[in-house]
Amino acid sequence: MDSFIQVFSFGVSFLYGLLFYLLTRFNYFILEKKNNIIKFLVTLVFIIDIVILYVYLLYKINNGYFHIYFIIVVIIGFGIMNKFYDKFKNTCKKYVKKIKKK
Repeated sequence: MDSFIQVFSFGVSFLYGLLFYLLTRFNYFILEKKNNIIKFLVTLVFIIDIVILYVYLLYKINNGYFHIYFIIVVIIGFGIMNKFYDKFKNTCKKYVKKIKKK
């Protein structure tokens, strides 16, 4: 694997971590008032789908080379989005208000 593909894989992994956090928040929001069995089953399917999608993306990007540091970058992306979620949400609301005014 050459260095460009490796850096591109890092970028995709980081963005995937950000997206994973947003989808996890959405999953939690949807399942808030459901019973525990439904929460468990839907969350299990959600996690399996997320993992399969990530492995598929890495397979398409770098021909199936899978390293632990790609997972670490996903976790870093998840943590950064966790820390800056409120700021991200407020920024998105500002842009939505601007779009609605037009």
